[in-house]
Amino acid sequence: MTSPTRKKKAATTYHHGDLRNVLLGVARLKLTTGEYESLSLRELARLAGVSPNAPYRHFASKDEILAEVAAQGFSELSAHFDKDAYPEPRERLARMGDIYTRFAMDQPALYRVMFGADKHVLMEFEVLGDAGRGCFGRLVQATAEASGRTDADDPLMLQRALAVWSIVHGWSRLAIDGVTHFLPEDSMPSASAVVRSIVASWD
Repeated sequence: MTSPTRKKKAATTYHHGDLRNVLLGVARLKLTTGEYESLSLRELARLAGVSPNAPYRHFASKDEILAEVAAQGFSELSAHFDKDAYPEPRERLARMGDIYTRFAMDQPALYRVMFGADKHVLMEFEVLGDAGRGCFGRLVQATAEASGRTDADDPLMLQRALAVWSIVHGWSRLAIDGVTHFLPEDSMPSASAVVRSIVASWD
């Protein structure tokens, strides 16, 4: 006959009411500390306190977990964009540049994974593609408003949004990769300043 103590231990080890989010949280923590690539689903299960097979009820592979974490990153970046409701459209677009770069510098490991750096297979997961497109759609809409347009589907708006994103994304990678040492000290302009210079040429 199994003792009450043993029953309690088994329940703690093999069952978790919110296992999906627990696994995502563990994976994200290990990603942040640079330990994610050395982990297996079995190890993630151990850290979550569940049986080795339990993660497979929610994820088919570690890559799927990583794609979900990356999608979380895009959703959080989108939320940061949405929170800043600066009234003047051009300045709002410029401020998105600073929001973007701040996010990248605060969470460099997550930022790299969001764009599939060194792990392009992640781009095949629909959840990551949807989250990325939703985030980029906010940039296109802000670009259209900064251009005085109402049609965000205008090809010119896409071109302008790509120009802004390319500059800001490049700024972020230069900063988090530490390759700005060739610049004069303290000469790195803010992303918003760079975006303002681009937007000024739209007149």
